Amino acid sequence: MNRHRAILLACLVAVAATAAPGLTPARDRLRVATGHQAPFVMKENGALTGFSVDLWKEIARRIGVDFEWLDLGSSNEQMDAIVQGRADVAISAIKMTPDRENLVDFSAPYLESGLQIMVPVSNEGTPLWSVIHAAISATIREVAVVVMVVYLLLAHVLWLVERGSNPRFQKGYVRGILEGLWGVALIIATGEYGDRDTPSVVRRLTVALVWLFGMVLVAQFTASVTSSLTVRHLRATIQGPEDLPGKRVGTLQDTVASDYLTTFGIPYLVVKDHVDGARKMKDGEVQAIVFDAPTLQYWAAREGRGVVQVVGPIFRPESFAIAVPEGSKLRKKINQALLSMYADGTYESFRSKWFTAVR
Repeated sequence: MNRHRAILLACLVAVAATAAPGLTPARDRLRVATGHQAPFVMKENGALTGFSVDLWKEIARRIGVDFEWLDLGSSNEQMDAIVQGRADVAISAIKMTPDRENLVDFSAPYLESGLQIMVPVSNEGTPLWSVIHAAISATIREVAVVVMVVYLLLAHVLWLVERGSNPRFQKGYVRGILEGLWGVALIIATGEYGDRDTPSVVRRLTVALVWLFGMVLVAQFTASVTSSLTVRHLRATIQGPEDLPGKRVGTLQDTVASDYLTTFGIPYLVVKDHVDGARKMKDGEVQAIVFDAPTLQYWAAREGRGVVQVVGPIFRPESFAIAVPEGSKLRKKINQALLSMYADGTYESFRSKWFTAVR
């Protein structure tokens, strides 16, 4: 009898498993692939947060499923996890493309956006301010340090030549070098120093050498300031994608933005994140960054601290959606949850939380 009961119980379990595929203990919790991209998915204090995180948590609650996050990285890695059966859902900042549509099924789009451009904040109130700002830029500071070092070396050369015969250079090292600095300034400004009829060949060669080096330093410094002013002017002229050719552009590698730039033959410098991008713009390495509009707006409003701004229209339209395996019944449930969230205002509350401050 016990044996018959065991056989009957085993048959019932098998029938139940066949009748309700996907509800076995191993699949009670959905495996949700994701990756970091502000403000969609971020990690704070060890926990995931962001627009897509809030959105998925509410969808999961409405369709009545438990889930666990699979923090995988890029959108392509998330797509691979879906195709290979390692994940049941993927959500982060996944853009719908024809190639991806051939591999997975997408929910209805939950955000329509595109690419946009971020540039340094323009503080050019007056031409005088432009010159002052250019003069204190990182590039000019580096050139100024080199100029001062060479200027000091030239003062030492003049001191070494003059200290044996000129009484003004025989009052100690410090006063001698100060006299040398003044002498170098006179040579650079006038091309002469002291008695032009001096018979000393060494003295004449020294004056000529100091003047030559001085002219080179003045020319280099002038060129650096002019270049800095030109770069600032070029930055101010970037107002849309049509202004990008010929500019130094940055973006993230292996993204829709990098594909867009490559398609239109615009060379770009790879930036790692918003911190790296802001630094490269501040140092003049790039004049603009092209990337997803929501992310750039988030960086500019919450992380830029008045250093960068988003300009121009949104271009290269793109839609963000949730990916599931082909033929998955989850797709219809997810769409129903999204529609109900649109209807009762829940979606708009999430959108306002993460995007209103950055519009």
